[in-house]
Amino acid sequence: MTMLYVSLHELVHHFAGAAICGDWGFKTFNYFETACSEDSRIKYLATFAGPVFTYAVMWVGAWMLRKPQASQYTKQLGFALIFAQLPLQRMTSPIFRMNDEFYASVQLWGDNSLVYWGVLVIIWLICLPPLWIAYRNIENRYKILWFLFYLVLFPYLIWGPVFGVLEFLLISRGVLDGTIIGIANLFILNEIVTIIGYIYTKNYFDPALN
Repeated sequence: MTMLYVSLHELVHHFAGAAICGDWGFKTFNYFETACSEDSRIKYLATFAGPVFTYAVMWVGAWMLRKPQASQYTKQLGFALIFAQLPLQRMTSPIFRMNDEFYASVQLWGDNSLVYWGVLVIIWLICLPPLWIAYRNIENRYKILWFLFYLVLFPYLIWGPVFGVLEFLLISRGVLDGTIIGIANLFILNEIVTIIGYIYTKNYFDPALN
């Protein structure tokens, strides 16, 4: 799910950029470029589109956890949706002046303390409620340890190395670096494998089917 939603986040950037600029840009695993002119400010809407999608999915996950009389499957799927969006990465990257939200905000409103703290506070206000709901729904004995496992360790053990290797192969080694509608072929292949993997493993969210 982490790989699936990280990829969807990137595709939202790409398709939003095409809709805004009127033509396909270029997309790798960790980089996208729109077809808009260099001095176009509207292209930064595509930069914001990815995080908006990610935050929306987090809140959908939180709603699934709080849904009255939700099944165990619904709750576990909602829990997974929250952490599959890599909330820690979204919350900490702006501290180091990184990620989509900070970059686009600086391009539009300048690199100043108001933008820095404004971006940071807004992101934390968006992320903390779903994370709190997820924490409260953990029923294991060592609640805080399980929460930190899913927040800090688990996504990066799976997502970080794989995503990094794929980006390296594409950019540094030119593996399947041709494009279809501006999307690198290696990205498309990975997306197909990810969707197939998700289809064949999603039943593990439902204890009744195991």
